[in-house]
Amino acid sequence: MELRLSRRLPLSMQLVGIDGGATHVRAVEVTTVQTGGSVRLRAGQRVAKARHRSVPGFETPAERGLASVEDLGAVTPAEREQGWAWVESTARCLVEVARARAAARVLVGIAFPGAKTPDRRGIAFALNGPRVPEFVEELTRLVESEGVELAAPIVALESDGLCAGIGEQCAEAGGLVGVRNAYYVGGGTGLAESLVLAGELVTIDAVEAWFPRAWRMRWNDAPLESWLAASGINRRWAEIAGFELPLEDERLPEERLRRDPRARELFESVGEALAHLVGHRMVALAVGIPPEVGIPAPQLLERVLVGQQLGRLLDDARTQGALRASFENALDAHLRRTGLDAHYPPDGGAGRRRRELVHVSKLEHAAALGAAALALNAWSRERV
Repeated sequence: MELRLSRRLPLSMQLVGIDGGATHVRAVEVTTVQTGGSVRLRAGQRVAKARHRSVPGFETPAERGLASVEDLGAVTPAEREQGWAWVESTARCLVEVARARAAARVLVGIAFPGAKTPDRRGIAFALNGPRVPEFVEELTRLVESEGVELAAPIVALESDGLCAGIGEQCAEAGGLVGVRNAYYVGGGTGLAESLVLAGELVTIDAVEAWFPRAWRMRWNDAPLESWLAASGINRRWAEIAGFELPLEDERLPEERLRRDPRARELFESVGEALAHLVGHRMVALAVGIPPEVGIPAPQLLERVLVGQQLGRLLDDARTQGALRASFENALDAHLRRTGLDAHYPPDGGAGRRRRELVHVSKLEHAAALGAAALALNAWSRERV
């Protein structure tokens, strides 16, 4: 996605991107930077973060072992209250950033995980959270009651994975700037994904028949998300080591890796799980694209971008001998087994150097920047 604005933001208007997750939400002031003929985005200094209040009695679908909305039944009072807690913490962050700048009006874009309602203004299903069908309406009422004026109505809740990809494309320091074919995966409380083909972001919704969402996939007799999301890694470590959640910093598995072989084994398994996911994506793009999609096969990735806590773990000096080495070795084996190693030779050859294929995102607030980009694009297209 490329930003080309037909009008400039007035000085009285503040652009804010919101990145919501299952445990926290963050509001980020966003500024625009003119670069040649295009516009790039940059995170500002004003950032507000809040942890969602935890409602007693509410269990997420993941905690209940459920994977679809059909299995959930009616919304309970505890789930309704947990949904309100998500709205409340989101509003608190937005109001804090808006008041810090004291702008007359605020233009807002919002990314949140989960399947959206048909009008895209609510959350119909979230593996790690509540259903919140009237999220946008409740949020709008709450922030306006606090004296914050919205420059334009909040049209929809956006996919956190899509927004992360857009942020990586539109930000100054984005890891997908100028990349034609790429796959992004971020691991936090859950997994966020984006796909770029021929320079354009492709929604996972549009290709899910042959490119299933990672959180629906399984590896080693467990949901893949439980191996790759940071929350899943920490949960596994707590069970192995007998710790209580949330883990204190000194009890994190990366802190224990050098002196506890169980931590090394865990990170080696995480590396293998990541190789399984990335290898699956390579095969799907090389041989699995149906003709009706309109994208000729094979498509070869120029870049795999790993973000959020998963990216930081992959890049952590402490995990190089376990997580990173295990990932690279397992990916090599996968490519040899599937015959794709000729397209991704380890020595460079005619294709991409395999070690140059995988990058770790250096961009902070990618999803918030992407959500802001979508809001800015929509606002720019409106009739003046």
